Amino acid sequence: MNSDHKKAYGLCIYKISKKSIKVLLCKGVTSKDSWGFLKGVVLKNEEEKTCAQREVEEESSLYVKKQYFEEYFEQLNEEKDVGIWLVESSCIVDMDDKFIDDKLLDNFLSWENQKVKFFSLDDLPLIRDKQMYIMRDIRDFLQNKH
Repeated sequence: MNSDHKKAYGLCIYKISKKSIKVLLCKGVTSKDSWGFLKGVVLKNEEEKTCAQREVEEESSLYVKKQYFEEYFEQLNEEKDVGIWLVESSCIVDMDDKFIDDKLLDNFLSWENQKVKFFSLDDLPLIRDKQMYIMRDIRDFLQNKH
């Protein structure tokens, strides 16, 4: 792997109800129709979990303590590898105050995203290619766990 190879880290925030399991996804401002996880590229000398924590807060105003990071999933790609930790939404303070009908209120959106919202695992939108396999693994894990 060359030194230009990038690594991005983020979180898959999920919530479980009696009816469904939902995951939080974002749609970037340049995306026409594909969605992905809240994540970003690691900064020089930045620890992976710190990167995931920082990126999620920058993109959604959600602060997640590292102690709540659960299982880790990874998708290796040619240009940029993606690493995602699971986090249960009930661990996040003020989570409910930032959402209406599973959609992040606009005043908490970063300039990078046009939308951030929860989707049922049974009705996921089109997922970005570089995160397609990691989403499959996360979906399978969450469905088997609950």
